[in-house]
Amino acid sequence: MSAGELLLEAIDVVLEYHDGTRQVRAVDGVSLSLARGSFVGLVGPSGSGKSSLLFALAGLRPPTKGTVRMLGKPLPARPDASAPLRRTEVGFLFQEPFLVPYLTVRENALSHTVGPEAIERVESLAEEIGMASMLDERPHRLSGGERQRASLLRALANDPALILADEPTASLDQATGQAVMAVLRRQAKDAGLLVVTHDPAMLAGADRVLYLRDGRLGEGDA
Repeated sequence: MSAGELLLEAIDVVLEYHDGTRQVRAVDGVSLSLARGSFVGLVGPSGSGKSSLLFALAGLRPPTKGTVRMLGKPLPARPDASAPLRRTEVGFLFQEPFLVPYLTVRENALSHTVGPEAIERVESLAEEIGMASMLDERPHRLSGGERQRASLLRALANDPALILADEPTASLDQATGQAVMAVLRRQAKDAGLLVVTHDPAMLAGADRVLYLRDGRLGEGDA
């Protein structure tokens, strides 16, 4: 796989859902692409549809209309059908960390790994983001920021081709947030990285910054 290879493509994606009797169009005709070796930022006001778009791009919610292609193949209509691909090729960082409570940080990180090299990768990343001493702790003993970093370890354990991150530094102080972004930017040299954030400082070095408002996409921050 070479730099510039198209990893993710959205074509006229629409995502609608019902809020009581009201139909909400969270994503409205979005088209974008993400290539290997690229880092794209996504910003926009609260409620603009950023998280909904990420869920559609990851195959966690099928679009109402339009197409999402991942690694050259259309995502299946049922989210569970794309689960094996997500586990091995996609690193997804949710805004709210989802960790299995009875597993340690290390066990959570390695729960879906496919190869012995993942153990060394997780330990090296843990050292870099200040989690090495917490690998054998369970989630209930961690702060919100520590749980977020534990989720990063899990997302990157398989050295994924595609990384989708929803506010990955929201619960972190500035220094720790920059350390996390340094890891993600390094990963983007061999992968594709899409980061949703409210903090433009975390998008330093991004190849593009896209702006979402009312589910519609544009370039820039205005």
